[in-house]
Amino acid sequence: MGWHVRETIDEDQRERRIRHVTRCLSCTLTCVHCGLPARFSVPPGHPGLGVVEHLPGSTTPGLPDLALLHRFCRDHTGTDAGIALRRAYLGLATELFEAGRRIRRHHRLGVHPPRPGHLEAYRKRWRVAKMRYACKACRYYTGSH
Repeated sequence: MGWHVRETIDEDQRERRIRHVTRCLSCTLTCVHCGLPARFSVPPGHPGLGVVEHLPGSTTPGLPDLALLHRFCRDHTGTDAGIALRRAYLGLATELFEAGRRIRRHHRLGVHPPRPGHLEAYRKRWRVAKMRYACKACRYYTGSH
């Protein structure tokens, strides 16, 4: 049985949080590809820079066929990966950009191909790398302020 600790929020804090969520553009404008908030006050080459793109079939209310994407997600929309993997690719690209390294397509997230007979170890390393970079992206883009 687990214990759930609830944070007690006074009315002033609650009101500030509600105002923040309803008025903060960086919280409400999310990428249609990965679901994370887009950033607008970053350098032009940053993978998380928000861009508006024409996407046929997008469902942005009031703006037909326009969608908000991260710059990196716009360049990699052809991949039919799950949301965790899309976020992992964005997290890796952000980490490389912050380190000043070249961003290129990383299908393996830094995990080397399996050696014969070590498939289970490869799968474990793959899952760990995928969740590590997906969590890094979530922390980076949702904890922006």
